Amino acid sequence: MKPAGHANRRAGLASGFTLLEAIVALTVIGIAMLPVMSFLAQATRQLSAAADSNRRVFAQQAVMAFSEAMNPLATPDGETQLSPNLTVRWISTPIAAPNEQSRLGGRLGGYRIGFYAVEFTLVQDQQDWFSFTARKIGYEPRSVSLTGLPP
Repeated sequence: MKPAGHANRRAGLASGFTLLEAIVALTVIGIAMLPVMSFLAQATRQLSAAADSNRRVFAQQAVMAFSEAMNPLATPDGETQLSPNLTVRWISTPIAAPNEQSRLGGRLGGYRIGFYAVEFTLVQDQQDWFSFTARKIGYEPRSVSLTGLPP
């Protein structure tokens, strides 16, 4: 006949996990979590890239709004601060040189007009961030006499 305590000890062991079962369960859970963690890492990278792209687009829109009032014939290059940590620099290169002759009766006869490629560089926190090029018209009013020649 077996002692009564022995049966109780066997019943307790049968109802719990062995160390090997616990290790196998943790391994299965770990393997199942790998795709989830990979998905989260990829989603984080994509969200970060989208946020950076949005910052660039907003900065580019701010520069284009600034450039509406900019005249590359009057200020072919320069630099201005758009915000405390964002500065824009520009350099204009003529695509079509400004007209030198006046045309009497023409709509634009009172202006000297040129076509420019303007390269904008955005500087964030004293480091070049990115650049882009836009085309702009440069103009300069001038007086024209009735003969069509400068006075």
